[in-house]
Amino acid sequence: MVTLNIHDKRPIYVQLIDGIKEQVLKGFLQPGDRICSIRQLASDLSINPNTVARAYAELERQKIIVSAKGRGNFINEQLYFNKKNEDKKVEVKKKLTQLCIDWKFAGYDESEFKEMLDDVYRELEKES
Repeated sequence: MVTLNIHDKRPIYVQLIDGIKEQVLKGFLQPGDRICSIRQLASDLSINPNTVARAYAELERQKIIVSAKGRGNFINEQLYFNKKNEDKKVEVKKKLTQLCIDWKFAGYDESEFKEMLDDVYRELEKES
């Protein structure tokens, strides 16, 4: 189950997207798994169904999930984690750039940023 943080600056739908992606990467959700309906997830998380619909639409656009009319939503069976995507690389670089800027303004240096990034990556690897 995805958890939401009301103190997080990211919009709820982005938290949902990131939470589902994280569950896939950690192996909690596998390709082909059926995920909650929009209505069910909205009810479980006490949020507006339109918020879930927006997250699902973006996940479908990113080819993380597929929707089968009348059957539900599923983790895409064609997911490939080793397929390099230059557009995604550019997008991640922009996000990392913003994180680096925030990190510097918080008073930290490059070595501390790299150490934190390594820690996060190791945690993801350990959990998958």
